[in-house]
Amino acid sequence: MLKNTRPPLVQLMWSKDIVITNITLRNSPFWHFHPYDCTNVTVSDVTILAPISGAPNTDGIDPDSCEDVLIENCYISVGDDAIAIKSGWDQYGIAYGRPSSNILIRNVTVRSLVSAGISIGSEMSGGVANVTVKNVRIWDSRRGVRIKTAIGRGGYIRNISYSNITFDNVRAAIVIKVDYNEHADDGYDRNAFPDITGISFKKIHGWGVRVPVRAHGSNYIPIKDITFQDMSVGISYKKKHIFQCSYIEGRVIGSVFPKPCENLDVYDEQGQLLKSGAVLNSTEVDYDI
Repeated sequence: MLKNTRPPLVQLMWSKDIVITNITLRNSPFWHFHPYDCTNVTVSDVTILAPISGAPNTDGIDPDSCEDVLIENCYISVGDDAIAIKSGWDQYGIAYGRPSSNILIRNVTVRSLVSAGISIGSEMSGGVANVTVKNVRIWDSRRGVRIKTAIGRGGYIRNISYSNITFDNVRAAIVIKVDYNEHADDGYDRNAFPDITGISFKKIHGWGVRVPVRAHGSNYIPIKDITFQDMSVGISYKKKHIFQCSYIEGRVIGSVFPKPCENLDVYDEQGQLLKSGAVLNSTEVDYDI
């Protein structure tokens, strides 16, 4: 029996001014590129490939407690999250206290048949802030963009902007999940509640999507200040609750299709309030995605 975990293919730690460009990374036993506690990282024109099933944890790019990161012009098709932003796990990430911040992801095409195209978390205990994701195509994936966390993580996820995102045959397009209860050990703080606030989605389009939005906070971890604007997603599965929401507050601006959940305030394109959101902390959930 192996006594060691599977290694990442490329891992750089406590470094700065890193440029990874014009290479292909293939079939890593674990994450393909893992910069840890690094500053000023550029990943450009990189292809990352792994089997799309039966290859667990073969994430493409996982910036972990990193600052000033640019990921652009990449193609990633792997057996887990294509890109996942992290900052430490439970009490260990809280103690280390190094957030991931100032991250720009643009002009990438990604696929994850098993997991998500672009994720934040679930290990985000040092905090994640100031992330911009734009001009992204996510195709043939189980989930499109995902935020995942849980009690015990602590930290924060804030000021996250998604724009000009295209989903092509994605089962659940936008997912925010606060019960991702995998822990490093049993020593995590049961009173460490992550804070999720300031998440915006603008120019979101696609087709062949089963569930466009699943945003479930909890009474301990509400989702605050979420915005949807200019959204039109062609759905492949009709159900009463197309937007699935609980414990969230925020707004819808202008045209959004399918019909958003009742939790959200509705504004017109000029910013005039049309309807205040209702206080609804549970909706019917279809877990079969």
